Formats: sequence, C-alpha cells, structure tokens
Amino acid sequence: MKKKGIAAILALLFGMFGIHRFYLGQRVKGIIYFVLFILTLSSTVEGFYFLPPIILPALIAFADAILFAVMPKEDFNHKYNSRYMVEQATQNRRSRTPHKRRVVVEPNNSFKESGMRKYDSFDIEGAITDFRKALNSKFKDSQVHFLIACCYSINEEPEKSLFHLDKAVDFGFVDFDKIHKVDALAFLRTHKRFEEFVKNSYQIPRYLPEEEDNLLDQMEDAKATDLLDQIAALGALYEKGVLTPDEFQKQKQQLLRG
Repeated sequence: MKKKGIAAILALLFGMFGIHRFYLGQRVKGIIYFVLFILTLSSTVEGFYFLPPIILPALIAFADAILFAVMPKEDFNHKYNSRYMVEQATQNRRSRTPHKRRVVVEPNNSFKESGMRKYDSFDIEGAITDFRKALNSKFKDSQVHFLIACCYSINEEPEKSLFHLDKAVDFGFVDFDKIHKVDALAFLRTHKRFEEFVKNSYQIPRYLPEEEDNLLDQMEDAKATDLLDQIAALGALYEKGVLTPDEFQKQKQQLLRG
C-alpha cells in the first residue's frame, strides 16, 4: 500500500529523477521524468542560461510534492491504492464468510452397494456373490447378513439363509417384525428350523436333544459357521494387505481341507 507522505518526500528530494512516480507504480511517467532530467541536464551543461533548463523538472517535482501533501488521504488511496483496496475488501468478505465444515465420509463398501442393486433387480446369484465379497471386508455388517439371508431363502437354501439370519441378529439386527413379514424370507419361514430359531430368541439352537439327526446337523452347521468365519477373517486380512495373494490362497486351501 502506497503512503502519500512517502510519495511527497520522494517527490521533494528526488522528484526530478522521477523516483516518486516509480514508487507509485507509474513506470512510464517515471521514465518521462528521468528522460526530461537528462535532456535538461545536457542543455544546462552546453550553454549558460539565467534560469537553467534543469530547473523545469525540479519545479514539476516540487509541485508534485505539494500536491501529495495537501491531497486528502481518501483521494490519494482512490487514485493510487485502488487495486490494494479492492483486494483488501475481497479478503475481508472472505474472512466474514463462514467456512463450511469438512465432513469426513468413510469410503463406501462398493460390493455391498452393487449387491443391493442386483438384489433390487432380482439378480439373486449376482447379489449373493457381491454380498459375500462385502462380508470379506466387513464380516460384522448385520444388514449384509440379513440381505444375503433373503437371497438364500429366495433360492430355497434354508440352512444358509438361517445361518446368515443368525449372524445378522448377532451383529445387531433387531427388526424382528421384518423377519416375519418380508416376502424374501417366506420360504425360510416354512422351514421347521425357523420355528426353533424364533423360539430360541432368534438364535440357531446349538443342541436339539429330540432327534439325534438334528444334533448332527447342528454339529455340521457349527463347523460350517466356523469355517466361514475363518475364511472371512482371511479375506479381511487379504483386503487390508496383511496377506499376499499366495498366502491367502494357501491358508484358504488348508482350511478347506480341514
């Protein structure tokens, strides 16, 4: 920002050289002042004058000094600091504008979203594939377990459907009324083990003393559940980069061999 006092002093002391014009950002006028000084200086040296020509730029500079001294500050700023004043006003408006709060959004589970789209378009097999991939990265997602339970029920696979419904409840799904009303679980609700699931507080019974066959089924379910949990845990480690692809496949094969 230019100061009118400094401009006046420069005009008074060095005005014949155009220094005050350079200070004010008026380079062309500063050059004219300097050229005029050189011309009048050369004329003064070449001849004798009652009033030497070099007096001319000195008088002009003196007039500039007087003009700057008496000029109101507002007029000086308007003429020589207009750009600075505009920039300052812009910064003030920005500083008064409240900054929007940054909201950190967690990355979406793309497999979950694509699975939901396929589920809505009745691509059940595609939805199951994507939901299983989603569980590899976040196995405790109750919504994904509920949706995949619906898919398996539509495919008339009650054991797999009941397994994921059990997991959904384990991980926080509490809309039990929806379990009894959603159309996708209609097939599962006709299965005998669904009644046992409901009576057991929406959990798969771990032991059924009435029939030895059911007990064996439960043992197989427990093994399957444990195997799926372990594979899902390996998948989560692989997604995080803890396991290399070769290590993931090797440990997965070891689990499947039992």
